[in-house]
Amino acid sequence: MKNKHHPSQLLWLKRAAIKGSSLPVNARRRVYIKTALAALILIWTLVIAAIVNTPTRFVSKWTLILPGAGAGALVNLDSIGQATSTSSSPYSSSAIDPRENYKALSMSQVLLDAAAKAVKLTPQAMGKPKLKLPNQTGLMQFNISSNTAQGAQDKAWAHYHSLQALLSQLREDEIRQREDGIKMGIDGFATKVSQSQEKILNFQSQIGLVSLDQFKELALTIERLRHNKVNMVSKLQGVIASQKMLELHLSLNAKQAADLLKLKNDQLYQQLLVIYTESTTSLAEFSGRYGKKHPQIMTQTQQQQALFNALRERCKTLLGYQDDTLMLMLSADDIDGRAQLMRQLLSLTTEAEGLSHEISALTQQINAWDTRLEDSNDDAAKLEDLHREHKVATAVFTSALAKMDVGKADIYSAYPLVQLLAPPSLPLKANSMAKVLTLLGGAVASIFSLAGLCIMWIRKPILQKILTT
Repeated sequence: MKNKHHPSQLLWLKRAAIKGSSLPVNARRRVYIKTALAALILIWTLVIAAIVNTPTRFVSKWTLILPGAGAGALVNLDSIGQATSTSSSPYSSSAIDPRENYKALSMSQVLLDAAAKAVKLTPQAMGKPKLKLPNQTGLMQFNISSNTAQGAQDKAWAHYHSLQALLSQLREDEIRQREDGIKMGIDGFATKVSQSQEKILNFQSQIGLVSLDQFKELALTIERLRHNKVNMVSKLQGVIASQKMLELHLSLNAKQAADLLKLKNDQLYQQLLVIYTESTTSLAEFSGRYGKKHPQIMTQTQQQQALFNALRERCKTLLGYQDDTLMLMLSADDIDGRAQLMRQLLSLTTEAEGLSHEISALTQQINAWDTRLEDSNDDAAKLEDLHREHKVATAVFTSALAKMDVGKADIYSAYPLVQLLAPPSLPLKANSMAKVLTLLGGAVASIFSLAGLCIMWIRKPILQKILTT
């Protein structure tokens, strides 16, 4: 049955599509006019209903801008280290546009819920703002609508403040996470500082070397001792030269001069020397007058010999030995000042001996200090290495602390600064774009309906021509 009726159905479709109805032309015209009027009435009825029922909308607009310049900070810590914080430009990477990130944040449900809560609306009543990102700029152009002008502006301000609050929250969270990471490293740095300080204290207590300044003072002490020794040696050489000159002038050495002075200071010896000198003078006078066998000469000679023997005995008593030449070298009256010169010779001798002892003591001290300095060389090098290690650990630790503090100040490194270029506007009149679009839609629908009816009116000759060729 289906195969039997199938050709008849195809013939009906062909007749309806190509030949059309069997109505006369005037009748068909009336049908098409009625259809066109009905379509236009329906379209414009819907347009009018849409215009009447569409609520009045007010649009508030605002514009944000992202500055393009970066920022940097460098902190120098004298003799410790430095900390650097750099915030590059948000547009330095061609692969990422920070405006797209901010667009995602602006349209996020978290932000819209916060904005709706701020104006005491539901998220559906709040709606989403529209956003434009002009090319080759840092601008972000927002607009949002509401039933009233003040409501639109309130929505705009709520959205702006919610965006800033969300950015602040993200920045604080980013800084906190960064700070937590730095603190983990700081704990290790602090441990190294403590360990290096403990090493220094232990080493100082073991070797007795408190600081490198003490080692330097040790070297300076040796140099001062050597300088003093050089001065003393020079002074000793001068004293010895003066001593030699006096010994040559007096024809005496220091011991002989001391013995002579001892004789001179003895009163008995001096009295005997005076009497012996007078006896010698009298004998010389008598010798010029009398002969050798004269009684006075013989008596004076015996007296002189007795005095000389007394001098010898006194000299032996005082000095422990007798020297005929030495005991008569000092005159009783000391007219030529030989005693003074002998005292000066003794003074120089004593000074020379004192200088010799001081030089010997200085030499021993220098040798002892040299030994101590040589033993301290390795200790000083080790102590310097420990101080250097401690200084490096302290510099790293302090720089990390400074970096953490500087990083707190740089809050725009991950989320760049966004500024309000144009604040949310208060619309003075309602937005007529919806009505314009509705009217335009009605006009386009009318044109399409009339065009369709026209095509249907002239379809027969066109189709016949196509099918017959």
